[in-house]
Amino acid sequence: MTLKAHSDRHTPSFRGWEPAMAVVGALILMAMIPTGWLALIDDRTLNDVGIWDKPLKFLLSTGLFLLMASWVATRLPVGWRHTRAGRYVVWAAILSTLFEVGYIAFQASRGQASHFNYSNGFTIAMYSLMGVGAVILTSTALVQGIGVLRHDAGDPPAFRRALGWGLVLTFVLGTATGAYMSAQIGGHWVGGPASDAGGLPFLGWSTTAGDLRPPHFLGIHAAQVLPVTALILLAVNRRHADLLTRLAIAGYVAITAAVFWQAVSGRPLLPL
Repeated sequence: MTLKAHSDRHTPSFRGWEPAMAVVGALILMAMIPTGWLALIDDRTLNDVGIWDKPLKFLLSTGLFLLMASWVATRLPVGWRHTRAGRYVVWAAILSTLFEVGYIAFQASRGQASHFNYSNGFTIAMYSLMGVGAVILTSTALVQGIGVLRHDAGDPPAFRRALGWGLVLTFVLGTATGAYMSAQIGGHWVGGPASDAGGLPFLGWSTTAGDLRPPHFLGIHAAQVLPVTALILLAVNRRHADLLTRLAIAGYVAITAAVFWQAVSGRPLLPL
């Protein structure tokens, strides 16, 4: 499909947020209100923490993911979102997100785990489907990242580079760490008890043993951290911001790898 352009015929036009992802992302964040109420009145626990803790975290993470993906559409040409790649990003992100948070909430309502649940054929099949859904979701960031790197929306090179590579790394790092974590039979802990009791507030990451969630968190959120880093660098040193952003991207990959190695070695991110 030919991209729409300004009157100079060479510069593609850019518009607003992608509406479907924006609406679904906002609704998912709003769903945190009733879920938070359930967390207050339901005293059931799983892995020694509230049964609704995981749904709350996933609602926040996926809601923000969709809202950011909706905003990224403003950095892509108008016609791009109507291409096969653009349609894939919108509907793959929405459907995989609704499946993930829906099943996690469903299992929470039953007092059962959604992840690492091998209790019967249904939970095993659903856990496998969740893995497929997670890869599909992060692949939409890869597609958008390539689009951002290929199309100039007029942003400073440092910001465009950070946004594009942040999206790409969300797929690469997020998928790699997530796949490794999902392959573990006992859960996301390494060298410690299967319990989230005493973990970091809200996040729940272990403070006594290795935990594979921190490197996965860093991988998934590269798309947010790196663009914000680029904005800070542009404000502090605009002249060298592009070079510093390149170093920041490389440093982020190194930090994620180091945190991953720390986890698989059985050491907590923050021992307390």
